[in-house]
Amino acid sequence: MRSYFLRRLCLMPVTLIGMTLLLFSITRFMPGGPLDIRVAQELEAAQSRNPSPIVSLSEEQMQSLRIYYGLDQPLPKAYGQWLWALLQGDLGSSLRYQEPVWTMMRERLPVSLMFGFASLLCSYGFCMVLGLISAYRPRHILVRMMQGLLLFFHAIPTSIMAMLLFFLVATHGWLPLGGLTSDSFPEMTPFEKIIDLLQHATLPLLAYCCHQLAVLTFILKDSLLEQLQNEAVQMARAKGASALQALLRHALPLAILPVISQIGHQLSLIFAGSFLIERIFNLNGFGLLSFEALTQRDYPLVIGILTILGLLHIVGNLLSDLCLSLADPRIRWTKDAR
Repeated sequence: MRSYFLRRLCLMPVTLIGMTLLLFSITRFMPGGPLDIRVAQELEAAQSRNPSPIVSLSEEQMQSLRIYYGLDQPLPKAYGQWLWALLQGDLGSSLRYQEPVWTMMRERLPVSLMFGFASLLCSYGFCMVLGLISAYRPRHILVRMMQGLLLFFHAIPTSIMAMLLFFLVATHGWLPLGGLTSDSFPEMTPFEKIIDLLQHATLPLLAYCCHQLAVLTFILKDSLLEQLQNEAVQMARAKGASALQALLRHALPLAILPVISQIGHQLSLIFAGSFLIERIFNLNGFGLLSFEALTQRDYPLVIGILTILGLLHIVGNLLSDLCLSLADPRIRWTKDAR
C-alpha cells in the first residue's frame, strides 16, 4: 500500500501542471478578456473626446497594454514564469483590485472554512444517526416521514433552500437577516459574541447542510440495507446476534465505505463555498470571491482560485483512498498487489 500512495504522490505534481497549463491557456486565449475590455474602454473614451467616425488605438498603445496585462510573451514563456512564481508562493496580482491574489483569498478563507468544516461535521455526524435509524426501522411511520423530508432536501438545490430559509424564517425576525456578526459585535462579552455568531450562522449552515445530509443519508441507508442481506450478516443473525448488533458490528463497517469515498468531493466543497448562499446571506466568503472574479474577467484571480481548488480536489481524492484503505483491509491487499 505504501508504494501505491507513493506513486499517487508522484503523480500529483504532473496532474497539477497539466491542470494549470490548461487553465492558463484557456484564460489567455478566451475572447472578452481584460485586454479586450480595456481596449473597448479606451476606444469609448477616445470617441467621447473626438466624435469622429473612425477611432483606433495606435500600435504603441496596444503594445503597452499587452505588456501591462502580460500578453506580450509567448505562451510557454509566460506559463513558465507564472509556474515559477507559483512555486514561490506568488499567485500574481488582481487586475481589478491591484492586490495580491493570495492576500485576497486568505481574507475570504476563514468564512468558507468555518461553514465548510461545520457543514462537513454536521452532515457526516447526523447522516450516521439517520442512516442507522432508517436501516433499523425502515417501515416505521416516523422513519418514513423523516425520509420524505430528506427527499425534499435532496430535490431542492442549496440556493433555493437558502432563499426559502431566508423568507420563511429570517423575515419573521427570529434570526438575523444576513452578515456574520452584528454591528455591536466588538462591544459584546465573549459569551454574547458566541451567541451572536451562532445566530448569524444558523441559516447559512442549514442551507449548506440540508442537501449534503440528504445525499449522505440515502447513500448510507442503501448501503446498510444491501449489507444486511450479506451472507456474513445473515450468519451472524443465525448465531444469535440481535438485529441491532448485526447492523452495528457487521453491516456498518462495510456500509460506511461509500460514505467515506465522498470525503474528497466534500473537502473541495469546503473551500469552494457557494456564492449564492453567500450572496443571499451577505457573507464575504470564497464562493462570492470566485463569482466576482469570473464576472469581472479578473483572470489572475480566476486562475489562482481554480489552482487552489484543483489542488484540494487532488488531495481530497488521495485522502479518500487513504481512508478507504484504512477502513477496508481488502482494499489494502488490492493496492499491495498492484
